[in-house]
Amino acid sequence: MDEQFQRQLEDQKRLFKQLGLKLDALQIHEKDFPVKMRGYTKEDVDAFLDDIITDYERFHQVISDLLDKYNALQRRHGYDLEKKDSEIARLAEKAKVQDYLVDRRIVEEAVQDMERTLQAAKRRIRPSDSYSDPY
Repeated sequence: MDEQFQRQLEDQKRLFKQLGLKLDALQIHEKDFPVKMRGYTKEDVDAFLDDIITDYERFHQVISDLLDKYNALQRRHGYDLEKKDSEIARLAEKAKVQDYLVDRRIVEEAVQDMERTLQAAKRRIRPSDSYSDPY
């Protein structure tokens, strides 16, 4: 048996075991039936078993392809989640910086308003040059 065929059979056995199936292509191929009078012809049984083996191999290929696609989707979905998470983190960091800048501007404006108010209060409290002390 060539190496690639052996690997395919091993993959098939693992998959079928995982799916709870009893027979794989090799077991079907190696099945031998006793010959009895008035029984089925060996050629008919072998031909039927060959059809079953072909179906099993096709079944295995379809399942393997579907599992590969599923795994690729899982990886892509995981990558998409990581990408979305990093984008959310980047936006959150940007929002923090913007919040900081907004807060800083508000504080600066408040300080300027307080300085103007203080200057206005100083002007009102300061005696004017025209004011004379009656005493």
